[in-house]
Amino acid sequence: MPKDIKHIKIFILTFALILFTFSINAQEVRVIDNKGTIQTVNNNTVTTSTTVPTNPLENDVWFDTTNSQIKIYDTVDGWKLITSTLASQNIYTSDGALTANRKLTGINNFGLTFENLTYFQLFSNNSIQVFSDNTIQMNAINNMQISSTGIGSTIQLSSASTIQLSAPSNIMLQSPTEFNNTLLDVNNSAGTSGQILTSTSTGVEWVNNQQNTVTKTSNSSTSTPATYSFPVGYTPIENDFFIYELTSGEHSTIYIYNNGAWEQIAPTKASRIFYPPSIAIDASTTGSGRTINLYTQYTAQFNSPAIGSTSAPATIPTYNADELYYYVTDYDTSILTINSIDDSGLMTYSVDNIPTDDNTIINVVFVVK
Repeated sequence: MPKDIKHIKIFILTFALILFTFSINAQEVRVIDNKGTIQTVNNNTVTTSTTVPTNPLENDVWFDTTNSQIKIYDTVDGWKLITSTLASQNIYTSDGALTANRKLTGINNFGLTFENLTYFQLFSNNSIQVFSDNTIQMNAINNMQISSTGIGSTIQLSSASTIQLSAPSNIMLQSPTEFNNTLLDVNNSAGTSGQILTSTSTGVEWVNNQQNTVTKTSNSSTSTPATYSFPVGYTPIENDFFIYELTSGEHSTIYIYNNGAWEQIAPTKASRIFYPPSIAIDASTTGSGRTINLYTQYTAQFNSPAIGSTSAPATIPTYNADELYYYVTDYDTSILTINSIDDSGLMTYSVDNIPTDDNTIINVVFVVK
């Protein structure tokens, strides 16, 4: 019996020591393994929450998701914030070097945004690749420059769907540009073979390649575009011509399609020939070696006309002297002998006989060179 009491006392004393140890370091528990050896087991708790854990033990860990902080429990100071020099050294605070490939993967449709940066630079000794399963969009408030400085180097932008370049003003291509695929217009059309790209009020559009046509007729009953029967399907375009050919030796009537209407223009030959103002030659006395400048007679009257219409300019446009050919088509040979006309319009003549009214008339024609 006393021996049993002694065993009970030893058991009570051992149990008391275990309780005492547990009270001093509550996060540790001593247990007896299957060999009868006393072992120490930690049972700290790691809590992730926005609120302070209840009934914490020494060295419990709390991930405070409200402030994104890691804290550890101290029975003296309570919850203490864990700080680390290594933790504060990251891409925001210090430079570093990659020692292997790294990958940043977004899940649950999360994105990566860089805001309010003074500049953003990407350098590579090999290549920089940007891929998207949907859309790649690059916008710049001021300037955006994509360049390659290496000899024979290329810049390649590729996407499985769409690449969009936009600017408030213009996008300029300052070098020869090669298109290895279709070019879409404002209607999202690539056009058909033989079509040309033309400018519209909203962009560019593929249209049929229409050549200007020249329509001729010698039928007096269809001498104008309004009376002529054009081929079925014909629609005039800018600078189309319609010519009514008259009999030989007469000038044709020419029309040009301008700004949506047919306009008659003067034939080329007819527009080069004109008659200067009348010139009176004093023949009151006979004599030789006399001169008169046909060009200055013409400019004197055109530069100061006697009168003009209400809205007409003060002067009439004139040609330079070297832009004209000068001719005398007829004159009274019984009165005058015209010896020559030089390239500036100076005519040399003689008065052989005096006419009845002391004047004689010559017929002068100017031709534009």
